[in-house]
Amino acid sequence: MDGLRKRKPILALILSLLTPGLGQIYNGQFKKGISYLVAFYLVYIVFSFLLLTFCGMIFYLIISMGLFLFIVIDAFRGANKLKAITLKPFNKWYIYLIIFLIGNVAVRPLLGWTIRNHIARAYKIPSSTMVPALLVGDRLIADMRSYKSQQPKRGDIIIFEFPKDPSKDFIKRVVGMEGEKVEIVNNKIYINEKLLDDRWGNFTKSGPPLDTWGPAVVPKDSLFVLGDNRDNSMDSRFFGFVKIEKVKGKALYLYWAKNKSIIGMELK
Repeated sequence: MDGLRKRKPILALILSLLTPGLGQIYNGQFKKGISYLVAFYLVYIVFSFLLLTFCGMIFYLIISMGLFLFIVIDAFRGANKLKAITLKPFNKWYIYLIIFLIGNVAVRPLLGWTIRNHIARAYKIPSSTMVPALLVGDRLIADMRSYKSQQPKRGDIIIFEFPKDPSKDFIKRVVGMEGEKVEIVNNKIYINEKLLDDRWGNFTKSGPPLDTWGPAVVPKDSLFVLGDNRDNSMDSRFFGFVKIEKVKGKALYLYWAKNKSIIGMELK
């Protein structure tokens, strides 16, 4: 019969790997393919709030990967079962290409940007400035919603725009708050002339410590931040105060760490 064409299961599988649902469209099941594509991206964005907890992240990965594998296998089995179909107007290579481009060049990057900037974002620690809380190579999840409804608190590990280069993100700990008088004397921190219970500070003696700083009052809508590795940290002692409006998110937990015992634990 004219227009009858065999469906290749391996091609249906490859197309689904490239774009969920595209294999079903190749099989002549346009509505089913589009439904799967929409469902996959809905899961991708709607359930992204689960990333805010370690157990939630595991559940999120199971849901998204499970749905993805189901769609891929369904496309492969569908092509194998159908054998051949009467080609539809959408069974054209350029239609497949358009769907692929819409999904992977437009929709997925937009959803990914939304998640990274407004829900949760993954970071890799590049330096030793936050030792011992964070080691080089550790990977964490940051809550990008946290400070949209509340102010950072002392002790929070925050991600913010580096004041001297906004294209870079820095991660430090909040030590001084708006209106507080901060002073460092002999590696001891004083807030409003009272000694701070600095349970975070670590002195490695790997370099000359900046053991004296201030006193200075933290300006309005600003923070004084320090790295936990006080002898080896570029922080407010060098680049000044951090505007609260430049704070992007709060570090939540490590999803990968050299110290496996702290994976999934809340960062403090």
